[in-house]
Amino acid sequence: MTERRRQPDDGTADAPLDETAQRLLNLLFIFNAAERPLTTDEIVSDADLGYGSPNRASDLRKFRRDREKLAERGVFIAEVRATDAAETEQSSWAIDRARTFAGGGIVREGDVHLLVEAIDAYLAGPAHPLAPPLNAVRIRAREELARLAGELPPENPQRVASPTASQQNRARQNGTVDALWTAFSLRRTVPLAYRNARGASSQRTVAVYGVFAHGAAGYVVGLDSATQAVRTFRIDRIERVGVLGDSYEVPADFDVRPYLFLPFDLGEGEPVAATFSLPAERTCAELMALTYGRGTSERAGDGSWRWHITVRDLGAAAAFALEHARDGMRPVAPAALVDTWRDTISKAVSAHA
Repeated sequence: MTERRRQPDDGTADAPLDETAQRLLNLLFIFNAAERPLTTDEIVSDADLGYGSPNRASDLRKFRRDREKLAERGVFIAEVRATDAAETEQSSWAIDRARTFAGGGIVREGDVHLLVEAIDAYLAGPAHPLAPPLNAVRIRAREELARLAGELPPENPQRVASPTASQQNRARQNGTVDALWTAFSLRRTVPLAYRNARGASSQRTVAVYGVFAHGAAGYVVGLDSATQAVRTFRIDRIERVGVLGDSYEVPADFDVRPYLFLPFDLGEGEPVAATFSLPAERTCAELMALTYGRGTSERAGDGSWRWHITVRDLGAAAAFALEHARDGMRPVAPAALVDTWRDTISKAVSAHA
């Protein structure tokens, strides 16, 4: 069967329709996940996106046509240029989120009903890894139906107001999280542009084995192509997510717990073996929840627990023990940790005296 092809406006042969659709999906994926605007070179030189041919001019035309096709479907890719940039400087591109994502009051009730019915029908079928986000959309759509029916206030300023810079940044980070979650759900490798704590940038491909949060930061654990080892990456240091790659399987014996961070893991000091005690009445499940399953635990002669783990920051380890003092946690060793713990208590008491 002969492939169907179109002739573009510039008279050059266009790609097969399925290749065009794949490029559009790739563009939508990486722009939605990007933490910063992407330069023209980054896009048109990327063979994984569907560009990267020896003819740069052809790739530039292809990228222009793809932006137009996305705009026809309600996704607007806008040029981003700093106010002090010279005309000769390279363009960068990002999703125009104000135009792309619908604001309040422009969706009709009938459209929302159709959306809810379509999602209900889809989720009634076989399980799919995209079911959780689709369910979130369904909940949001039902809220909109209730608002249109007058069951909620007709206006919610927080929803219709123009997004602030922090909200836009949060949306970009959410895009990265969504991309990582999708890669994990589908068991597909994902290329990352990553900047470490020292500011050094690198390109690597990761097979995601797990995602977790510590405090306000999110982390992803997976097999890193650059080191061929399981590594942990901080999500807000991921500058760009690429197109999903090869399939993989999470090893049956993989356990994410050794990669979970505790506050005292991140210090600059040398590792120190520490021991904490917990009351005998604490159950194994409670101990697991407190320790993330890290380190080793054993019963002492009096029935109480002893938890042994390596720490890098004695101050953070002492603070961790104080945070769980109501659970009966106390530092036992080394002496420097116990002294730091007592000093922390003394300072806290003095501050509140």
